[in-house]
Amino acid sequence: MLLRSTFLLALTTSAALAQPVLADRAVLKQHCTGDYLTYCGNLSPDGPEVQACFRQNRSKLSPDCQAAITSYMKAQRKG
Repeated sequence: MLLRSTFLLALTTSAALAQPVLADRAVLKQHCTGDYLTYCGNLSPDGPEVQACFRQNRSKLSPDCQAAITSYMKAQRKG
């Protein structure tokens, strides 16, 4: 019984900790899809090339996308 309770606690804690990252990714997708299609649409969405493309085009990105990227990067450093 104690083992099962510990396992359930670990699962719920992991899910709770992962939730902000998933939310941040959803915000990135919401605010950066247009910029992705405009500047980096020829690249695979989850590849490292897209990160490089966004860095290269940072000044051209929409303000909402820039803010979403900043927020995502801060969350990654915390977690």
